Amino acid sequence: MASRTTREPADHDERHSLLQGTIDVFLDRTRAVTELMANVGSGALGKVPEPVPSTVTRMLSSLRQLAEQAPPLTAELDVLVDEVHAKRLSIQALQAELAALDRQLEVLERSLGPLKAWGRQWDRLQHSLTESLNLPKS
Repeated sequence: MASRTTREPADHDERHSLLQGTIDVFLDRTRAVTELMANVGSGALGKVPEPVPSTVTRMLSSLRQLAEQAPPLTAELDVLVDEVHAKRLSIQALQAELAALDRQLEVLERSLGPLKAWGRQWDRLQHSLTESLNLPKS
């Protein structure tokens, strides 16, 4: 189990780095496409009648602002991954507590075995004394 815990952080960091890199590439390419569309569109907008260019320019500007204001997806994923990891650790701790409790109950059960046998012997002795002395039952 010790080798598992030493390997987990490395695997977690590697997966996190891969995910972070992938998302960064995706965002960079999305920005590049948006800028390319804006540049291409600005030349073509000069040839279109007036209500269309201003509307398209506002739309592209709004899209750019929306993209820039969006919270980073990786931050949300980091929080989610940390929360899942914390829950797993919590479950592992509960499993360890339950295993310890099970061992304690096992010891208690073995300890009560002789007491149970002694109680049966006492009942037989009491019954035998009562019958041999012909005492009334109480």
